[in-house]
Amino acid sequence: MNVRDHVFTLGIEEEFQIIDPETRELRSHIQEILADGKMLLKERVKPEMHQSVVELGTEICDDAACARQQVIQLRSNLATIAAHDGLKIASAGTHPFSNWMDQLITADERYATIVNDMQQIARTNLIFGLHVHVGIPDREEAIDVMNQARYFLPHLYALSVNSPFWLGQNTGLKAYRQMIFERFPRTGIPDPFESLSEYEDYLKLLVST
Repeated sequence: MNVRDHVFTLGIEEEFQIIDPETRELRSHIQEILADGKMLLKERVKPEMHQSVVELGTEICDDAACARQQVIQLRSNLATIAAHDGLKIASAGTHPFSNWMDQLITADERYATIVNDMQQIARTNLIFGLHVHVGIPDREEAIDVMNQARYFLPHLYALSVNSPFWLGQNTGLKAYRQMIFERFPRTGIPDPFESLSEYEDYLKLLVST
């Protein structure tokens, strides 16, 4: 195994829907999931802003095989925990008909700050996703990888779309999740940067304004 085999590390987070098995509606029952989940999964199971969302996260992995194995195990564990509480787990970018107005917000200082700052934009952000975090020790290389990844993002996006429905309607779009999420600042495909210093200057500009 050469040195470059472990240049990057991976971590995967997934956000799942907590579902009533009878009505198929979202249910704000994150506390029931956490009560059992923390004993089995420790910090790898977490709440999100809406109480009808549960997040799973792998440990830091050295390769995709490790991440895949952990994702499979975490999903299985979560399904078992939910079943114990009389709930189901579902995965899609949006729920097809549950209304964001019926969902409870998790009592957390961070989420309270987000709702206070973003108001309706935050409250309507009832979406679910899979996040892949890539750790790159060399920050200059990280900028280059980010630039190169821009080419592949539309292809990955096209393969992953799964949210045509919103509030009981067919939106006519394959990924309505994006329409909801793009209202948040600091989202979307990043601009290209020539160097780490240019990126850091950009961050300083954002902070100063």
